[in-house]
Amino acid sequence: MFISICWISTNSTVLVLAQSSKIKGKIVENVKEAGLEFASVSLIRLPDSVTVSTQLTNEKGGYDFADIKPGNYFITASFIGYENGKSASFSVNAADLTVPALMLNTGTDTLSELTVKGNKPLLERKIDRMVFNLSNSLAAKGTDLLQALAWVPMLKVEQSEISIIGKGGVSVMINERMVQLRGNELVNYLKTLRSDDIEKIEIITTPPAKYEAQGNGGLINIVLKKNQSLGWRGSLGTSYSQNTYPSYANNMALFFRSKKLSSSSTFNQSNYRSIVKESFNITGRPSEIISNEKRLGTSPGLQTGISIDYELNKHNNIGLIYNISDNKSNTTFNNSYSFVTGSSIDSVLNTTGKFSRPLFTQTLNIYHDFKIDSTGKKLTSSVNFFMNNPEMKNDFISESENTCASVQNNNLSKYNIWSVQSDLTLPYKWAKIETGIKLAHFNNNANVEYYNYLGEVFILDKTRSNEFDYTESNLASYFSMESELSKKWEAKAGLRYEYTLLEGYSPTLDQRNKRNYGALFPTAYIVYKANKNHVFSLNYSRRINRPSLNSLNPFAYYTNNYTYYTGNPLLLPSYSNNVELNYLYKGRFSFTVFQQHTSDIISNLTTVSGPTLVTSRGNFLTQNNLGAYLSFNRSLFKWWDHSIYASFFYASPKSKIATISTPSGTSASFGINNSFNATSLLTFYLNYNHNLPSTDRNVYTYRQRSLRMGARIKLLDNNLIISPAYFLGTVSKYDFHYSEFVQTTATDYNYNTFTLSLTYSFGRSKVSGNNKDIRFDEKRRAQ
Repeated sequence: MFISICWISTNSTVLVLAQSSKIKGKIVENVKEAGLEFASVSLIRLPDSVTVSTQLTNEKGGYDFADIKPGNYFITASFIGYENGKSASFSVNAADLTVPALMLNTGTDTLSELTVKGNKPLLERKIDRMVFNLSNSLAAKGTDLLQALAWVPMLKVEQSEISIIGKGGVSVMINERMVQLRGNELVNYLKTLRSDDIEKIEIITTPPAKYEAQGNGGLINIVLKKNQSLGWRGSLGTSYSQNTYPSYANNMALFFRSKKLSSSSTFNQSNYRSIVKESFNITGRPSEIISNEKRLGTSPGLQTGISIDYELNKHNNIGLIYNISDNKSNTTFNNSYSFVTGSSIDSVLNTTGKFSRPLFTQTLNIYHDFKIDSTGKKLTSSVNFFMNNPEMKNDFISESENTCASVQNNNLSKYNIWSVQSDLTLPYKWAKIETGIKLAHFNNNANVEYYNYLGEVFILDKTRSNEFDYTESNLASYFSMESELSKKWEAKAGLRYEYTLLEGYSPTLDQRNKRNYGALFPTAYIVYKANKNHVFSLNYSRRINRPSLNSLNPFAYYTNNYTYYTGNPLLLPSYSNNVELNYLYKGRFSFTVFQQHTSDIISNLTTVSGPTLVTSRGNFLTQNNLGAYLSFNRSLFKWWDHSIYASFFYASPKSKIATISTPSGTSASFGINNSFNATSLLTFYLNYNHNLPSTDRNVYTYRQRSLRMGARIKLLDNNLIISPAYFLGTVSKYDFHYSEFVQTTATDYNYNTFTLSLTYSFGRSKVSGNNKDIRFDEKRRAQ
């Protein structure tokens, strides 16, 4: 039914003279005044500005929102190539309402019923990063941040890992500050953030000079929406997962903002249970090893954090971030090693045991921001401290026909990492300059103990035990300059220098290793905007990958009497040179071609001598990679959002060790994401990923597939979201080729999981607490 309305000029509010429950309207463009198909329309509730529902217009530019509760609302609309539109506010009671047509302007005129601002496409190419404007994605609206990340091009979201396709694991930042969480802790934290609070997500595949040169995985930066609402808000979440065993996770987040103070606090509690079945076979030798293992694990954990930012005056902000976590991982395992000659089994070694890894970590960041003037000049300084005390304990009994050994093998470590840094940003009309310095120091004390059970007591075996002390200091400085050369051209260049001093000492072996080295890490970017539909960019960066602190410990860690892992104190860092050529079409289709040369790659090396199997690490590989990645995002209908991606890689490795086979190889993958809006309160999704068989260095990877499906149900004015989901994955299987044998590993992580998640939000939806964090990448090497 049609309802008469009138305009109140004093406050530009539409007053409904009858009650309504359905809102209809039309989006038109200002040239032909014709309806705009596929325009994005959102219904916003007042006074808290919550997005009630979002949909795409039909072929005539029409939209309709059903089942709308009484209250005050307004309409926003956007379409690529047009300025965003906003209607006047109106009141809804219980009858149908038709909102006057909302006109989107291609020019700069402001209409009486319209507030406009520059429209952004779904994808944008900035000078050193790709930008995914999350607020323009229908599929990502009304989800938690972890679910929203699955729609971001180039990102791959696994059960407890986020990576850039072709790059591996990434570091996550919020508003340019690093999130100091990993694995399940990071996943639980991302679930506390709502996609409606996120403005955009930036994918940085070649990080500029201001970031550490360590690692080759890239960065993602999550940019929150800017608002100045005062007060507090929070969220409560819980999830239950079921495969063979049940798991659960609970989280809570609170945010507060006043005129001077902003703060946020999080709490996560979880208990994950798992069953893993793994086969490990050495074939191609006269004497072969056939191994099967079953592991049952539990990982209870607690994590809490607080972040506080205080504005001393208009020029100075101070703040601190403190995170603490306590995780207790326990695994029982049962392993069978068969030693085979021809078709005959010579002997069988059965091992049962328990592996525990309690892990207590603390991270403290203290910072000061000094705003030099109103043009954006800023000096940021921070002090960071990280402490990690992993205690790996492995108790096992190995039995065969002729032997029986009971062993305790412990690895007690203590990591202390601190850093100080200062960054200066100087924006000018002609260029933006960034420069800074950083000092980071690592200290690792490790004690490996091997005990044999003899005569009802455990006796320390000093020949298999070791102490290891390691210190490392990194000094870094950088300079970069960014400039808009013309309306079509932008350029940025930077140079970072890092100098490392390290020393490793084993009192047991009386062995000391010292090394000092320095390196330059240049970066360069250029962007050409042919027009609003076609954007090209070219990037270059040099990176370093230093060995993890644990991999430098020279002594052995056993899993049974004949199998152990040993570190290598002589490991060198590997270096890579990366070049990317990117093309973006209409903010929806992206295509990237990249080339990478990496030398002294840190790789695993397996050696077999009789029944003994040893895994170590070395710098024996050099590799050239050539690859391509494409993605396409589009709303096919107003109820169907769709995205696809595909990638291809060619690898050409060379080995310094003749026994390691390194044929050239290829790999390819593709994925399809679909979101179906049944109603404004009910959404279904179906995502599929497929990795084709591939060869990389001496490793052949078998086909891997995954399927994820689920739904999102919104209740209680969108404050309660219920998300049932189902995930199905395949076994991970690899062949490692050596000249004398083939090592085949197949791991079944039981990827057949049903999950039910609930999230409830309360308080003022537009309040944002302090989400700052500090760049502190060094701590990753201690985890």
